[in-house]
Amino acid sequence: MPQLPRSVHAAIHLVGVALALIGIAMLPSAVAPWVCLVSHGAGAFTHRMEATPGRDTEFLAIVRVSLGIVACLVSAGQHWVVGVTGPEYLALAAVSLGLEMVRPAPETRG
Repeated sequence: MPQLPRSVHAAIHLVGVALALIGIAMLPSAVAPWVCLVSHGAGAFTHRMEATPGRDTEFLAIVRVSLGIVACLVSAGQHWVVGVTGPEYLALAAVSLGLEMVRPAPETRG
């Protein structure tokens, strides 16, 4: 599976954070933009930890994937069950989860 450069990957997550913040400003009572914010925020924030050579990052990957799954489920529920938000939050959550497949490998000791 191809891997994105760390700077590009982090930039996509930061765009996701910005979109989630816009969603929060437009609809502060909805939960979907909040979980998208947490999912993309964790994806962007953990790049710094993964850039440290030799650091154990397996747990971070589990947290990111779990947050992505929760964000997808919450966003789908708010769209299809409650009808509060549109499908754009499901897409935003899915992007966060999909980015895990092309995430750059953590730095290793040389």
